[in-house]
Amino acid sequence: MAGNWGVNAILGLTAFICTYLFSYSNNTWQTSLFRAGIGLLVFYVLGYIFRFVLQQVGSKKNGAYIQKQALDEGINPELDQKNEIVEEPIGESSFQSIPLQALHKGEDT
Repeated sequence: MAGNWGVNAILGLTAFICTYLFSYSNNTWQTSLFRAGIGLLVFYVLGYIFRFVLQQVGSKKNGAYIQKQALDEGINPELDQKNEIVEEPIGESSFQSIPLQALHKGEDT
């Protein structure tokens, strides 16, 4: 996963405190505490998702930048990374098919 849990915990606790303070004036303390807990969980998970998406976007941009830089220098990264595997044809197979009726020959239905 992207990043460490501390940043997401701070984000979740901030959401917990804000939700509790804004909800406390209109609800009982139990309802406010419940809603604040939900806010903590939601923001904690959303922090991971948001940071994961940012990491993916950044890695794609970084990969495109490296490829562009290599092309500017005259290096073709696709040729350098290409693996040429020569496949040899397989001889006659030892597999023999069996008709379905031969499998059910002794059964009476």
